[in-house]
Amino acid sequence: MRKIFIAITFAVLFSSCNQTKKPALDKKAIKNDSIKIEDSTTTKLSDLELLELFSKNKNEVILKLKSISDKDANALYEKYFEENGYLLHKIEEKQAAILDNFYSENTVDQKNVKLFEEKLSKYQLEIEEIGEGYVEITTKNDFYYNIFKDYVTKDYKDYLYLKSEENKSLYSADAGLIITFKDLGDRIISWENFMTKYPDSKLINSVKDEYKRYQMDYLIGQDNTPTFEKAADEKYIYPENIKEFDRFIAKYPKSPTVPLIYLLKENFKNEKLYDMITTEQAKL
Repeated sequence: MRKIFIAITFAVLFSSCNQTKKPALDKKAIKNDSIKIEDSTTTKLSDLELLELFSKNKNEVILKLKSISDKDANALYEKYFEENGYLLHKIEEKQAAILDNFYSENTVDQKNVKLFEEKLSKYQLEIEEIGEGYVEITTKNDFYYNIFKDYVTKDYKDYLYLKSEENKSLYSADAGLIITFKDLGDRIISWENFMTKYPDSKLINSVKDEYKRYQMDYLIGQDNTPTFEKAADEKYIYPENIKEFDRFIAKYPKSPTVPLIYLLKENFKNEKLYDMITTEQAKL
C-alpha cells in the first residue's frame, strides 16, 4: 500500500494489512449518480482504456464536488473509493502477466514492469509490494486527500489526511510489521485523538476497528515480529519492546492503550492473552 486499505466497501475500509492478496470483489455493477461501471463493459476494455476510464471518472468527481454539500461529498468519496477498488482490480486482471513477473530477473520482464509502472504513474497510480511475492495496483498515498480535502466535512478531511500519511509506507507484509513499533504506537495515538475529536463521526466505527487492530499488533506483534518470546520453557517480553512500552506510557499516560500495556506485562505468559486483550478492547 504502500496502502493496503483496497477494493472493498467503506464499512470495511480498514481491512487487515496482514492480507497478502486483495479479496475477490463482487462483480455486480458499482454505481453512483455520475459514475457507472458495468462488469460486462470493463471486461471488454484494454488496460489503457480502463486507465482512461479511471481518469475520466476522477475528472467527473472533481467537477461534481464543486456543486454539492460537504455531506454529499463524504458520500461521494465512499462510493468513489469503492468504485476505484473495483476498477483497479480489473486493471490487475488485464495485466496479471506483468504483475506476476514483478520479481522476475528476466530482462524482458523487468522492462515490461518498468514500462507499466511509468504508464500507471501518469494516472497517479503505482504498483505496491504487499509481501509473499504479491503486488497490487494502488493510488498514490495522497490521491483521495488531494481530491476531497476542500469539500468534505472536517472529520473526513482529517481522516483522509491521516490515511495519506500512513499510506506513505507499507504497514506489514509476510506476517510481520514493516513500520517500527514506535511508529505504530504513534499511529494509535493519532486515532485516539481522532475519536476524541469526532465521537459522532460516521467514520467512528470503522476507525475504531482499525484502531483496535493497531493496538493488538502493538501489544502482541505479528507472527514474524512478535513482542515477546513464546517458547514454552522461556517466555519474556523483548527488551526493545519493553523500552517502547515504557516510552509510550511516559509520553501518553492517559491513553486508553496504557492499561492494555500493563495487562500484557502481567499476563504475557497466559495462553488466553489475546482473548483477555480483546475483552478489554470491547469496553473502549
